[in-house]
Amino acid sequence: MGLLRSYPICQLLLISGLLQHVQEHTYAIAIDTTESTCGIEQFRCNNGKCIPNKWRCDRESDCADGSDEAPGLCKSKTCSPDEFACKSGEGECIPLAWMCDQSKDCSDGSDEATCNITCRSDEFTCNNSRCIQKRWVCDQDNDCGDGSDELACPKVECPKNTSFSCSNGACITRAWVCDGEEDCEDGGDERGCGTVSQTITPCQPNEFQCKDRITCLHQSWVCDGDRDCPDGDDEHASSCKNVTCRPDQFLCDDLSCIAGHLTCNGQRDCRDGSDERDCRVSAELKRCNATSQFDCGGGQCIALSQVCDRRKDCPDGEDEPANKCGINECEVRNGGCMHRCVDQPVGYRCECHAGYKLTSDGHHCMDINECEEPGVCSQICVNEVGGFKCECEAGYMRDSHNRTRCKATEGHASLLLARRHDIRKIALDHMEITSIVNNTKAATALDFVFRTGMIFWSDVNTQSIYKAPIDEGNEKTVVLKKSSVTSDGLAVDWIYNHVYYTDTHKCTIELTNFDGNMGKVLIEDALDIPRSIALDPIEGWMYWSDWGASPRIERAGMDGSHRTTIINYDVKWPNGITLDLVRKRIYWVDGKLNIISSANYDGSQRRQILYSTEYLRHPFSITTFEDYIYWTDWDKQTVFKANKFTGEDVEPITAVHMLQHPMVIHVYHPYRQPDGINHCQSVNGHCSHLCLPAPRINERSPRISCACPTGLKLMPDGLMCVEDLKPTRRLNTTTTRVKVAQPNRTLAKLPQDAPSLPPDNAGNSVNTTHTDGDSAETAQQPEGNSKAIALVIVGTVASVTLVIGAFYWLLRQYPKRGNTMNFSNPTYNKTTEDTFSLEKNASINRCGSAIEEEVSGSLVTSGPNPNDFSYMRF
Repeated sequence: MGLLRSYPICQLLLISGLLQHVQEHTYAIAIDTTESTCGIEQFRCNNGKCIPNKWRCDRESDCADGSDEAPGLCKSKTCSPDEFACKSGEGECIPLAWMCDQSKDCSDGSDEATCNITCRSDEFTCNNSRCIQKRWVCDQDNDCGDGSDELACPKVECPKNTSFSCSNGACITRAWVCDGEEDCEDGGDERGCGTVSQTITPCQPNEFQCKDRITCLHQSWVCDGDRDCPDGDDEHASSCKNVTCRPDQFLCDDLSCIAGHLTCNGQRDCRDGSDERDCRVSAELKRCNATSQFDCGGGQCIALSQVCDRRKDCPDGEDEPANKCGINECEVRNGGCMHRCVDQPVGYRCECHAGYKLTSDGHHCMDINECEEPGVCSQICVNEVGGFKCECEAGYMRDSHNRTRCKATEGHASLLLARRHDIRKIALDHMEITSIVNNTKAATALDFVFRTGMIFWSDVNTQSIYKAPIDEGNEKTVVLKKSSVTSDGLAVDWIYNHVYYTDTHKCTIELTNFDGNMGKVLIEDALDIPRSIALDPIEGWMYWSDWGASPRIERAGMDGSHRTTIINYDVKWPNGITLDLVRKRIYWVDGKLNIISSANYDGSQRRQILYSTEYLRHPFSITTFEDYIYWTDWDKQTVFKANKFTGEDVEPITAVHMLQHPMVIHVYHPYRQPDGINHCQSVNGHCSHLCLPAPRINERSPRISCACPTGLKLMPDGLMCVEDLKPTRRLNTTTTRVKVAQPNRTLAKLPQDAPSLPPDNAGNSVNTTHTDGDSAETAQQPEGNSKAIALVIVGTVASVTLVIGAFYWLLRQYPKRGNTMNFSNPTYNKTTEDTFSLEKNASINRCGSAIEEEVSGSLVTSGPNPNDFSYMRF
């Protein structure tokens, strides 16, 4: 009977012991699957666990018993022809592209052992080992960064027939002399020019022009405590007196202003450190280290060795509690801890194994989802119970030194940089700078097509877009002709072969084909000052920044549809944007807030990557590749890079103050333009003219849209374009709208240099008219009345001619009586604060109807027709 009564008790004790064992060793339990088989793409560990086959011999133990990294298994691995076999003898293989890239990828560094680091015969070796082109030596430009290319330079005379010599010895193209823009530092090329047009300036009359003659600021930004000009001349002491900061800012002792929340944060944000003085903020209570200290309360900590030593070291003797010293709570049911119980002089604490964290009850453990932390993996993060695994997209491979990072397996990345007077390529894997295009007037935006080796760029001085082979950049071709486009932003669709660009003069977003003879205005409504633009043709989306009165970042389909604002708060001066095509995120730099931020394509999960008044004094453009972001800064005149997840490890790519006027920058690498399907390739998508990618909303979304170039309209079938027979129509790829400020506005569209239609289309257009019955009868009158009819006709024609002449004279005179505003090229105009407006309670739109663009040979319609546009939006 006693045995029968004790049996259930023994059973309960056995079950309790098993449960406790399961709690202690949950992380290490592996189900025996010796009789099961793994898939074809899997590797079977010795303990029966199945893992992906690609995890085998990746220098990271994924099997609990380490069998996937067994020496006998991995040493037998042979490298493929496109891989380099490291000399370590451990079966290490790295892509050939990783050799001699100034990074030791083999554990023994053998991939960097036999590299020739000398410059080529046509290059100059700087004192800092950088390689530059020999023709850059003694050109009055610090190309080396350490000035060694400008040492001991003889005085060189500029070629008199083709060049002009500035006072500092620099040579400029003679065509730039007396062109209305100062190209010499002292403006000597514009002196003694006689009766020439007024010096070209991109600034408006109500704006402040910085000394660099490029940057324009609104007057409200002058003496506001922020150094917005590259040289800070908008905050010069001689101009700024009785300076006061905004209510949300702090006035430093040196009269500069910083954001109010930066005071007393433990960091010197004012240059003189005055923001950290007189900080009477109650300090946060100190937290004790649970592994080595005892918490007495009130922020006081003592060493664990002082607990239960029969001496009261805490103020109230908390370290000497009665009847609690010398008791090991972990001996009873593991202290109730799920994983580990750690006994302490007083009490105990629970700990979890790696990959787990304590729950709120302090006893149980739960898995940590490491993949929720941004940047824990470069690209793909696979969460596992008690850990995680990083993987890479196709074409990338994990870094041998950091298994969470991914590196491209082919190609050598470099930077393409527009620098106003030239375009350069900067190598990232070795110290070399080469020239791509020379003697540009004001190169600003650029992009490329890696597949064809073609580079495209805009010049805001000639108001044109050019293209050239990247290896022979001086053989340039005009895409959009002179004085037709003023573009700060330009992006190339490398799949469907179009160029998208922002026009700050017309406040539009337009596109054209690579030849510039078929274009379309995609966006023109509710734009202030569009600047940077970026494309993802695989997903069919385009993104652009607008730094007008309402700064924001927007996106729309590459056919102009589904337009929406994704960023509209905490943004002031979004100069540059770029897309991370792998992680589907957008990055941007803000020149006013001194920050770099990122967000998902739809604007969600926004994060601030970096805030710095040192490295982000005047950022202009940004690009990204692998784990880094790169940006240009006008104030430092250099290119910086930093970790794109954390903003850490900031370092200059070039020497500070080495690059004059650094503008738009792009990473030049094939993976920046991944392959995609051109859904228009087959019979042009059945479109008669333009076939454009449509945004991918869902799996059933259409892939393409048909569109018509300027001057044509789309038929109801959505495929064919026909000539727009309206009285006034746009005949060209780039057009100018003239709006006259009068009660009944008329809209005139003027022809430009680049035709939007092929000559065959233009020549074959036919207009048909229908006659009524009266007209037919009139044509059949007897011949005897012909003389009378002739007199009537002559009189009628003469009367109509006089009326038309008088009407034309009045029309030419009328605009002179109206009030007009003439705006110059607003290429680098800086916008106002949110509280600024030209009129009280009136919104600001740089492209409002009050702006009149003066052109010659205008064609004015005979009546108002505000809806007369010769394109159709999708």
